[in-house]
Amino acid sequence: MKKFALIAALLLGSAMPAAAAELILNSGWQTDEVSDTNSASLSSPWTFTLAASADLLLTDAFAVSDIYTVFNSGDGSLIATSSFTTDGDATVADFFGVSWLDTSFSRLRYTFGPGSYSINIFGDCAGGCPAGFGLQLLSNDAVVPEPATWAMLIAGFGLVGGAMRRRSAVAA
Repeated sequence: MKKFALIAALLLGSAMPAAAAELILNSGWQTDEVSDTNSASLSSPWTFTLAASADLLLTDAFAVSDIYTVFNSGDGSLIATSSFTTDGDATVADFFGVSWLDTSFSRLRYTFGPGSYSINIFGDCAGGCPAGFGLQLLSNDAVVPEPATWAMLIAGFGLVGGAMRRRSAVAA
């Protein structure tokens, strides 16, 4: 009877859907893969919540020719599809950053507004299965220096100006 209960528990556990993967804002590239043509990626659905707008970046980096499609997990609506267009804005000079600049790999950039999202990513495995890719979520917030940084900048200009003034006075 204990064996039967153990087997039943294992079967029920394997039948439950996998937990959603969380995509964390500004945390760098995360990896995922599609194991079968036009099937959701292994980590789908990806979930995230945004207080301000942010860009989703996705790039193929393992086999050329793969196209990825992003769908809303809730209603199944199409959000974006990767393409082979150039986008010179590489975020980091790492493995996926280099692939982002390589036009032989597909990529997509999509801007999400504030809100909570759950997305599924599908791939066509045109370059072969499994088809791996990298994705990241980047904040669109403009970076504004802190007041202490402004103070250091102004003090530095003052010191350089003072040194130039002293040097010209000595030369005359």
